[in-house]
Amino acid sequence: MSFYPDTLKSLNEADLARRIIDAAHDRIWDLAETDTVIVGAGPAGLTAAYYLAKKGVRVLVLERMLGVGGGIRGGSMLLPVALVEEGDALKIVEEVGAKTKNLGEGLYAVDPTEVMLRIAVKAIDYGAVIWPGVHVEDLITREENGELVVRGVLINWTVVFESGWHVDPFYIWSKAVVDATGHDAYIVKILAERHPELNLLVPGMQSQNVWKGEDQVVEKTGRVIPGLYVAGMAVAELYNTPRMGPILGGMLVSGKKVAEIIAEDIRK
Repeated sequence: MSFYPDTLKSLNEADLARRIIDAAHDRIWDLAETDTVIVGAGPAGLTAAYYLAKKGVRVLVLERMLGVGGGIRGGSMLLPVALVEEGDALKIVEEVGAKTKNLGEGLYAVDPTEVMLRIAVKAIDYGAVIWPGVHVEDLITREENGELVVRGVLINWTVVFESGWHVDPFYIWSKAVVDATGHDAYIVKILAERHPELNLLVPGMQSQNVWKGEDQVVEKTGRVIPGLYVAGMAVAELYNTPRMGPILGGMLVSGKKVAEIIAEDIRK
C-alpha cells in the first residue's frame, strides 16, 4: 500500500533535484532585491519583520543559525521562561496570540520559544521571508547626495564563514538594513571597520541595570546612518547602555519602533 499518488512514483531523485533547483532559483531571484534586510531573527529582528511586513514592506530576515528566537530562547539560564512588562510589550505578545501568566506588579511570564515562533509565523503570514544558515559578511554602500548610504548586504553560508574558507559572497540590494544581531552588534561593527572616516565607536554594553536598560534600548533605537538602523541589544552595544537579561519588553518594543521609522523613511 502506498500513501502517494501514482504520478509521484514516475519521478526519480534527479527529477526531485530539478524541482528544488527551479523553486530555489525563483525564490532567490526575488530575494536579491528587497525593501528591508533584517540581520538577526531574535526578538527585535522578528518583531521588526512582523510590523514592517504588516505595513506592506518587503522584508528579508537573515539568520546565521538554523532557528529563530536568538539568545532569548534559552530563557533565564536555560529555564524556559522570559519576562514581559505590562504596556506596549505585553500588547505585542497578546497581539500574536502567545500565552502569558500574570505574576503581579505589572509583570508577566511567557514561554520565549512560543513568543518567538508566533511572531515569526505572523511575519511570514504577512509576506516576510526568513532565511536561516546565512552569515552577513559585509555591507553595500554608496555615496548619495554627499553622504554615505547603506544599500544592502553581502552574504555567505554560515558554515563557509565558520570553516574559514574564502568563498566570494552573494549580494542582496535593499533600501534599509537593520542590525538586530543582539550582543554582537555585528553589522554596526562592520560599518565602523570599513568606514573609519565615520569615527563610529562600538564600546559595548554596560553591566546589568534592568529598568534603565529597558528604557534606553527603546529610546536609542533608530537610524545609525542613512540606510542602516539598529534595534534590540545591538543598541546597547552601540550606545553603551545597560544589559537587562531575559526581559523581552524592551527588545519587542525596539523592534516595533524601528519598523515604524523604516516604514516612514521608505515612504519618503
